[in-house]
Amino acid sequence: MGTPIFRIIFHIDLNAFFASCETILRPELQNLPLAITGEKSSKRGIVVTANYVARQYGVHSAMPLMQAKKKCPHLVVASANFDLYRKISQQFIQLLHEYSDQVEKASIDEAYVDVTHLYQEIHPLHLAQQIQQRIFNELKIGCSIGVAPNKFLAKMASDMKKPNGITVLRKRDLPHILWPMPIEEMFGVGKASSPKLKQLGINTIGDLVHYKDVDKIEQLFGHHALKWIENAKGNDQNPINPNKYEVPSSIGHSTTFSKDYCFAEEIKAEAKRMCIKTSNRLKKYGLYAKTISIQLKDTSFKQITRSQTVQIPIQSVNELYPIIEELFDEHWEGQALRLIGVNTTNLVNTNKVTQQLNLFNYQSFASEEKLNQTIQQIKTKHGTHLIQKGIQKGQK
Repeated sequence: MGTPIFRIIFHIDLNAFFASCETILRPELQNLPLAITGEKSSKRGIVVTANYVARQYGVHSAMPLMQAKKKCPHLVVASANFDLYRKISQQFIQLLHEYSDQVEKASIDEAYVDVTHLYQEIHPLHLAQQIQQRIFNELKIGCSIGVAPNKFLAKMASDMKKPNGITVLRKRDLPHILWPMPIEEMFGVGKASSPKLKQLGINTIGDLVHYKDVDKIEQLFGHHALKWIENAKGNDQNPINPNKYEVPSSIGHSTTFSKDYCFAEEIKAEAKRMCIKTSNRLKKYGLYAKTISIQLKDTSFKQITRSQTVQIPIQSVNELYPIIEELFDEHWEGQALRLIGVNTTNLVNTNKVTQQLNLFNYQSFASEEKLNQTIQQIKTKHGTHLIQKGIQKGQK
């Protein structure tokens, strides 16, 4: 075989990952309907994921556990075991590195792999079959693999045959395979965007490709619109980035003032901005902080750093800022400042889904999640600086 004129990208998606991990420890659950929940005993428990047996009964992620049990009375429920999931995820990535150093971890259960360099050694389809078999034999987990000339098409392909499918999607296949698909099934088009696209008469991916008034779409959706169109045409050029999700050991932001800041309110306003930026980065990496620090530097360049460690790891601005405000009030002596910084360390991969939901916090949890989703949609469409969450004064 000659040298290819295009890339060969795999997108590998582990099937029903959390549930599959549980069956590794408890093989007797293999053919039973199984749901993973963050809080098994809570009446307010929510399904994190379900295996394919449970899905046949209509059980799916984000479904209240009580509703899932009504749909499937003999549903087996297991509490999430994130230490196990991370361990198997690491083994998964290590296995892929045996084939290529161009591996990009997309999430805990999926990854992109550039295998172009293996083109002359093995046919891409045979290589996909080999990797799929190894993952099953060594990790005891099934997977679906998309084979394509770029990341977007590989991702779309891996979703087409689940579980345990292998799908090749070439650019010449797009008119009869990709373009007839509903627009809401296009990777990158969110639940909020697809109804708006349909209002424009864009019901399928092909409709997006052939839409005449591109400027109108761009006005509504910003730079994402052009990216969607290029992806739908099969022109995604994004490279594999092995370090994209490299987890940092600390996350923080600082700002140097253009003049001396002497008043508490203006200093706190800057501190709040640093908390917002820090919170956004924590969310980007899916991390929570146990130690929160404030850094103050005065006009003579004397610097002090003070920290507070919390028992329950935090992530949101409404959790970070009160701590920073308290540290500032306690340690600022009224001197003029030229720099303030916020830093978080002792980071952990705690997920909100493991938080116990009870009668007293369930409604606020649900409301905050809905608000966070709305804010993120606005940021995606109009930019990150247009809207931010406010801080309730005096909140502790």
